[in-house]
Amino acid sequence: MSTFKSNFFESKPNLGDNFLNFDLKFNEKIYSFSFYDIGNDSLQIIATENINNNDIAPLNKYSIILQFRELKILHIYFNMFTTFEQVKNIIIGLYNKNSIKIIEIKENELSINFDLQIPGHESMIINLTKMKNDINEDMSYIFKCYNQQKTEINELKNTIKDMSNTISNLIKRIEVLENKSEKSFKSNIIKNNQELMLLYSNISPLSTNISLQLLYSSEKDGENPEKFKNAYLNKNDIIILIQTQKDKRFGGYAHEKFQDTEKYEMKDTKAFLFNLDKMKIYQSKGGANAIWNYDGKSMDFGSGTDLRIFHNFLNEKNYTCPSKNDYNYDENYALNGERFFEIKFLELFKVNIN
Repeated sequence: MSTFKSNFFESKPNLGDNFLNFDLKFNEKIYSFSFYDIGNDSLQIIATENINNNDIAPLNKYSIILQFRELKILHIYFNMFTTFEQVKNIIIGLYNKNSIKIIEIKENELSINFDLQIPGHESMIINLTKMKNDINEDMSYIFKCYNQQKTEINELKNTIKDMSNTISNLIKRIEVLENKSEKSFKSNIIKNNQELMLLYSNISPLSTNISLQLLYSSEKDGENPEKFKNAYLNKNDIIILIQTQKDKRFGGYAHEKFQDTEKYEMKDTKAFLFNLDKMKIYQSKGGANAIWNYDGKSMDFGSGTDLRIFHNFLNEKNYTCPSKNDYNYDENYALNGERFFEIKFLELFKVNIN
């Protein structure tokens, strides 16, 4: 096996024409090779250790200069060539056949093997010597690493700042909603803030300033059909809360105005029904026939009807739909667990969104 070793280089080489570049992997590191024609039938090879993200040391570089006559002495294979251009073409051909490989790296040397594939002859090994780093190159590398880390730190700071602002806004929203519920909202039916947040988040997901204004309460007003009807007719954003004699809790929300009519053609894409015991929301199916007021007798959600509360709610059989088919809200399946119900508490609110 023929081996050649170069002299140690004290400074940057005077590079000529670059005719071949490629990368080789060795011990989980990548080395970039460049082959130069530096004139006078001479070849220079430079190998540069690539930077990893965690590297903090300057680059390791290795180099060798070989003359055409030295190659002929080094391996008999090159005696068949008469021009240096032929040698360059052979080297390019060896690379294309994957016949150039790193075989060893020592403290100050990098060894590469040229598999010439000549019967009866060993391959050729060339040892590149580690180059001393130029002070300007070292400073440039250090400055590059510093700028890269500075950029990454600034990006991380901006990410943390954005996350902090998002968290701060969420905390403010929670505080506003909690203050609203604690200071300005009282209900015999809603038991905690989680139930109130369920309604708020479906009425206006992005708003932080929602309040409820009590329009009618069975505890305060008793059964008063005319007052009950007038409390919600022709008003936007109405919530009705029901608690049955069996302590089932549910209700509905309408964004559009209820109208005093026998028709059930009112479209409301934002209307929904809800079950507080199950913490579930039931959206309207496209909003068609979502809300109506039947001949001045009842407050209705859906044409089926999905939920009907009579104005004389203590003396009529209020009801929800018995099945999932042919109604206007998703999966309510009798909100109270059975079709008919008797009311224990009824509360009517106007939703104010600022």
